[in-house]
Amino acid sequence: MTRLLSLPGSRGRRTRPGLITLLVGALSLVLAACSGSGPAPTGNPTTGSALSPLTQINEAGQAKIAVTWQSVGGGPTFAVAMDTHVVDLDGYDLRELALLRTAQAEVAPSTWDAPKGGHHRSGTLSFPPTAPDGGPLIGPTTRTVELVIRGVAGVPERVFQWAL
Repeated sequence: MTRLLSLPGSRGRRTRPGLITLLVGALSLVLAACSGSGPAPTGNPTTGSALSPLTQINEAGQAKIAVTWQSVGGGPTFAVAMDTHVVDLDGYDLRELALLRTAQAEVAPSTWDAPKGGHHRSGTLSFPPTAPDGGPLIGPTTRTVELVIRGVAGVPERVFQWAL
C-alpha cells in the first residue's frame, strides 16, 4: 500500500541533504519511541512498510523495490534497490521506466546510475531541478511528489508518494 509521508523542511527552501537525513532519523526515533510503532499505511495496497519517512518499499509481482528520497536540492534524487529471486533486473532501465509527478508537471529522470546486478540491483535515480516550463520542479506550492516506476517484473505501475 502507498504511504503518504512528510518530507520535513522542504517547503521550497534549499536544505542540506545530510541535515535532512539526520533530522528525519532523529524524528523517526522519537516518534517510534513514543508510539511503539511506525505510521499507519494508507492508499494503494501494493506498497509495503517503510523503513523511515523517506524510504518506501513495494513488494508487488516478482520483485521488491525500495526507494529512499535522498535530496531535493539540485534536483530530486532517489536511492533505488531492486531485489528478486526470479527476474534478471539488468534489463530494466529506470531512466526509461520512471517519472516524477507533481501537480504542476511530470518529468523523466535525468540519470539512472546503477551497475548490473542480476537479481539484486541498486542505484541512484536523479531528476532535473526544473519542470519543462522552466519553473522549479518542486516549489513552495508543491504538496505531493510521486515517483512512478512502470513495467518492472510484471507490475504495470508502482507509485511511491511523499507529502511535503
